[in-house]
Amino acid sequence: MTKSGTSRSRRPDLAIFIPSYAGGGAERVAMFLARTLVKEGLEVDLVVARETGTLRDEPLPGVTKVPLKAWNEMLAAPAWIRYLKRVRPRCAMSMIHSANLISGIGAAFVPEVPVIVNLRIAAKTHPAAQWWFRSWFGFGPESRLYQRAARIVGVGLPKGVANEAIEVFGVDPGRVRAIANPRTAWTGSLDIAPEHEPLFETPVILGIGRLAPQKDFSMLLKAFAKVAKTRDLHLVVLGQGPEHDMLVEESRALGLADRVFFVGFVPNPQAYLRRARIFALSSRNEGFAMALIEAMEAGIAIVSTDCPFSPREALDEGRFGRLVPVGDADAFAEALEAELDTPDIGQVKRRELRADWMEQFTPERVTEQYLDLVREVIAENDR
Repeated sequence: MTKSGTSRSRRPDLAIFIPSYAGGGAERVAMFLARTLVKEGLEVDLVVARETGTLRDEPLPGVTKVPLKAWNEMLAAPAWIRYLKRVRPRCAMSMIHSANLISGIGAAFVPEVPVIVNLRIAAKTHPAAQWWFRSWFGFGPESRLYQRAARIVGVGLPKGVANEAIEVFGVDPGRVRAIANPRTAWTGSLDIAPEHEPLFETPVILGIGRLAPQKDFSMLLKAFAKVAKTRDLHLVVLGQGPEHDMLVEESRALGLADRVFFVGFVPNPQAYLRRARIFALSSRNEGFAMALIEAMEAGIAIVSTDCPFSPREALDEGRFGRLVPVGDADAFAEALEAELDTPDIGQVKRRELRADWMEQFTPERVTEQYLDLVREVIAENDR
């Protein structure tokens, strides 16, 4: 067990469980909550199945880091159960579907610790973007485990994952909450890696996300290929993932080797968003895309698939960005063309136009919602 703050004087109020320190949106939200809830007076453990990932050294003042040292997250259940029995946190909360499954198992074996499960992506989606466990076993195992959860958080606005959880997993609507991801007012450096500066000397379409089937960067490559036939553009993609090599090869096959750049994980995506012309979200499904909120915050123009669930809700039915059908490269290319042909009002003006709408995603509001939820669960369990 490693600690990022003072020594523990009592059992923690909250244990946040994540699979690893990967640099995805869910992991960043977990760390955001750990930091902000500690500032609100909670004692917080951040429990990690595997100590791997780009966020491993992220500073978390006052938070106790607990490594389970599991071989992988799906084999972390015994260590998670031992942790719950030994430490007995007053409340536990899991992020990401694999951690949610393990968290549900923990709730079955240690029922005295109430569990909050965060569902972050749509359950019913294209087979290629489906979590392998659901492809093999369906929704039954999760449904049985989530029945034991004290609360289910559907990350996003009420019409999205929260409503779907009631339908798909059969959970009591009274135990379901919808809470959006927080926007992040960037206070760090807006400098980018020197080797990336030349990429932005040409107008850039920017993609951000894990290089995995869910994000459908393959479709984005096909759409970009159509647009790039008549325009001098670069496509820059931030993120890592299992499809990296395949996507690089596909970009070469499309004749885009000198126009498409996969730059990997970057700690300051806001700096890249502030330099790009268009943010492109090509996902087959989402829960509430962190990158979309960051793009809204940056003031960049947005073209997004109308996937379940977050883009339509986050963009206010298309008021703040263009929406196109999922998987349709032709339609996506047309939307990119239309945006490029529209006079650019600039990021400062877009931030002004979005300011009132973005108030619902402030870190303070999101922190308050989670703080109220954790306190509600603890008080209910104490009774």
